[in-house]
Amino acid sequence: MYVFVSLLLCMGSFINGGLTSGLKEDANTTITRSCNDKERQALLGFKANLVDINKEKKDCCQWKGISCDNQTGHVTEVDLSTYSGGLSGNTSHFLSLLHQLQYLDLTGIDFQFNHIPNSLSSLSNLQHLKISAANLSGTIPFQLANLSNLVLLDLSNNSLSGPIPHQLANLSMLDELDLSNNLLSGQIPVSFGDLTSLDLLDLSGNRLEGAIPKSFGNLSSLVELDLSRNLLNGSVPNFIGCSSMKRSSSNRNSLYNRRPFESAYGTNFPGCLLLSKLDLSSNRLAGNLPKSVGELLNLEHLDVSNNSFKGLISDIHLLNLTLLTYLDLSFNSFALNLSSQMSFQLNAIKMQSCKLGPSFPVWIQTQTNFAYLDISSAGISDRVPGWFWNLPRRLRFLNISSNEIKGTLPNMTTVFERYPGMDLSYNQLEGTIPLLPSKLAALNLSGNRFSGTLSFLCQIDTTLTFLDVSNNLLSGSLPECLKKFHEKLVVLNLSNNSLSGEIPSFLGALSELQALYLRRNDFVGEIPESLSNCAKLRFVDLGENKLSGNIPAWIGETLSKLYVLVLRSNRFNGSLPSRICSLTNLRFLDLANNALLGNIPKCFGNFTAMATRRVQDDIISHYYSSYVSTLPGTKPQHDHTTYYALNRTGDVLCTRRGGRYSICGSNESALFIDNALVAWKGKQREFGRGLYLLRSIDVSSNKLYGELPSEITNLLELVSLNFSDNRLHGEVPKHIGRLRSLDSLDLSRNEFSGNIPTSLTQITRISYLNLSYNNLSGRIPTGTQLQSFSYTSFIGNPQLCGPPLTQTCGLLSPPPTVVGKEDGEGFWDSYYIGMAAGFAVGFLGICGALFFNRWCRYFLFASLNNLKDWIYVTSIVHFRRFHRKFRCALVSTSAM
Repeated sequence: MYVFVSLLLCMGSFINGGLTSGLKEDANTTITRSCNDKERQALLGFKANLVDINKEKKDCCQWKGISCDNQTGHVTEVDLSTYSGGLSGNTSHFLSLLHQLQYLDLTGIDFQFNHIPNSLSSLSNLQHLKISAANLSGTIPFQLANLSNLVLLDLSNNSLSGPIPHQLANLSMLDELDLSNNLLSGQIPVSFGDLTSLDLLDLSGNRLEGAIPKSFGNLSSLVELDLSRNLLNGSVPNFIGCSSMKRSSSNRNSLYNRRPFESAYGTNFPGCLLLSKLDLSSNRLAGNLPKSVGELLNLEHLDVSNNSFKGLISDIHLLNLTLLTYLDLSFNSFALNLSSQMSFQLNAIKMQSCKLGPSFPVWIQTQTNFAYLDISSAGISDRVPGWFWNLPRRLRFLNISSNEIKGTLPNMTTVFERYPGMDLSYNQLEGTIPLLPSKLAALNLSGNRFSGTLSFLCQIDTTLTFLDVSNNLLSGSLPECLKKFHEKLVVLNLSNNSLSGEIPSFLGALSELQALYLRRNDFVGEIPESLSNCAKLRFVDLGENKLSGNIPAWIGETLSKLYVLVLRSNRFNGSLPSRICSLTNLRFLDLANNALLGNIPKCFGNFTAMATRRVQDDIISHYYSSYVSTLPGTKPQHDHTTYYALNRTGDVLCTRRGGRYSICGSNESALFIDNALVAWKGKQREFGRGLYLLRSIDVSSNKLYGELPSEITNLLELVSLNFSDNRLHGEVPKHIGRLRSLDSLDLSRNEFSGNIPTSLTQITRISYLNLSYNNLSGRIPTGTQLQSFSYTSFIGNPQLCGPPLTQTCGLLSPPPTVVGKEDGEGFWDSYYIGMAAGFAVGFLGICGALFFNRWCRYFLFASLNNLKDWIYVTSIVHFRRFHRKFRCALVSTSAM
């Protein structure tokens, strides 16, 4: 209703040039009644709740989106969907005053999470009610069941919650019911089986639970049923009454079949012969695929992927499906044995994780017009026949990865219509990489045995968005033609090869780059400052090369989006730059096994992403185009969140995610998941999808000294901390127990002293601890967690005692550095050594002054002569005084 008012606001344009009130008269004196005054006031009231952006006309029948009865002047239609852009406001009760209203469409208006007014139920003449994508919240009013003339009800794409009112089943004239993409919960009302006039029922994208009602078998007029993306469970019902159904989607639920699937659907899908689309993907269905699927002669789209099906798929299932264009059997345990007599031409062939091998499937030779082919992880251990590489010009995506395909690649000369993606990774392909098609959007050749250089890249057009040639035998330096991919390249993975030379400065031209993998190569030199231009970088792994120099401070200044930085196992030296602490998004920092010096900056406690619990599972993902439909320099007509795949009936919206690739864009979008090698619990482990949960700092095996800053205990979400094999001293921070999320802590092979902090016992999640080979002393704090570790976690600390060590705290042996000396003797040794050193420095300083300065010599020796004379005179005077007193004493004695 609020939308309606907004529409009124936009309706300020004058029709035929000006305001019209009362009756209008044309050349033929045809009289049209103007807007009913009461209904005009109602519309004005509704409009008052919206943002007024236009001048109003007095006659509301001339407002845009408003239609009236020519005879009575009553408002019969309000359609603001065309004018809804920018309209926002509150819902109101004023629309309920339009008693003759038959058509109401408020799609696209922003109602700012207001509720659907109960008063709409008073519009007894309403036949069409559509308030889609209008930012509504709250529950669906059960009073809408009073709209007995309603033919269409569409409340999709809002935030409506709560159960679906069972009273809606009273809408006996309803043809279309669309409640998709809300937050509705509870069970599907059984009474919906009474809506026998229903053509379309869409409840997809909610949180509905329970079983699909068996009463749906009564929906004899149903043409399209979509229950996908819910939480439905229970067995698949036997839809006996589906004689009119053409499209059925129940994917992404938890449906199962207690009996074999054949009997669950009946022996031959009774009455469902008109089905053109059957989607049961992403459920818990098991057993064999019924042979009766082959009797659905109108079937164009069949998707049973992501289930637990097994058994053989043969000609009897597919041979007669002459209209089939889309076939997805992926992620089941099917084995395929198809002949070359297939009469259909598939646009999409998806058979990932099915068993097609060991020989290369010959029946694919009959498919000459596919746009999408995925036969990855299919157990093929053959060579690819030559005919296969004559790929269709309309190709969108090709995936033959994760097989054991052998041999070399031929030159591929096919000129594609647009820019497809190709994934040939993780096979046993070898030789140099030949001439590839120039039109490519994504290329993955990783995990093979390719050798030679990267010069083949210079033949590929600038549209490349993804390049992964990791885990091969490639060598040489990086070709300068890499910089031509600066407009689109999102992921560059060259790791685990033998590439050499310096990292070229032209990589800084790749301004769209989000992930850079150069791990395990032979790169030398410093990190080029030009990489500071790659401001979108979120993942950088330069580990295990021969890079040198200081760690650049500009990394912390310009690469603010970094969440992973790996520089381990290089030859970096110098101190840790404090500016690196500006990387507030950093979650994983690995600088281990270098030659870094100096103190650990106190600002290490400023890594915000390691201190707060923000679960961003999308941070490890990089979307790139696996198919580009637009030519270079052409602006795409759609963004990369929706895409249209052609089939025999035209453009069909496909929104699907699964496996390694996510098809969800007009330029079909794929998803690359970051992976990082982590020194985890003393071993190296690869993290992929779990990387978003990891918060880790590893600066082990360097030459760092000083104390471990107490600020490190601010990183409350830290999962792994490794400062081992350095020269750190002082006490372990006493508040280290604040790191409650810590799972792995390694401070071994340093010079830490003092007691183990008792707060360490508060970390109940810790499963790996290594404090060995330090100078720690005292009793190991008592706690269930610490005593559960092996004694090797504490070995090499002679003054440490208590379980799990065998040494008891009453029988401590003397420290090995002062064996045979009493307590305190070491202090006096240091005192005497210091005193002797001070005397030597002072003496040499005086001698040096006398030697180099004649005036000082004269002054000193003159002073010494004067001092000698004064001592001599004073001594003689005092001696004579003493002598006189002594003689006087003798005279006095003799006189007596």
